[in-house]
Amino acid sequence: MKTKLTVYIFILLLLNLSCAKEDASPDPTSQITNKWWCAKTGTGTISSQYFKADGTWEQGSKGGRFNDTGKWALSSNKKKIVISSVLDYNKKSKTGWEYDIETFSETNLKMNWSAFGVILDLEVCK
Repeated sequence: MKTKLTVYIFILLLLNLSCAKEDASPDPTSQITNKWWCAKTGTGTISSQYFKADGTWEQGSKGGRFNDTGKWALSSNKKKIVISSVLDYNKKSKTGWEYDIETFSETNLKMNWSAFGVILDLEVCK
């Protein structure tokens, strides 16, 4: 009887381990916020991006007069940056969009703006 109980407990433990959830996607917030991101040389002319820790967003150039502004947030799976409440420099509303995060680190950020088929290969502005 004791052997059957031990085998039963062992099987339950194995089943529990096999059903465990995978680790959640890493949260890029601390690595991408509060810095201006510029296009890497030779990758295009995409405007610089700024993701402030308070959830505000800016597109254009650091200190620029003609920048777009709005809000940003991570999707629940932490794989997309969702931009909303966008106003251009004339305060005209623009529809929001999403960036699919491909890779990120303290100094590099690669995103896919899939709605327009644009890859943003960015580095921290110098």
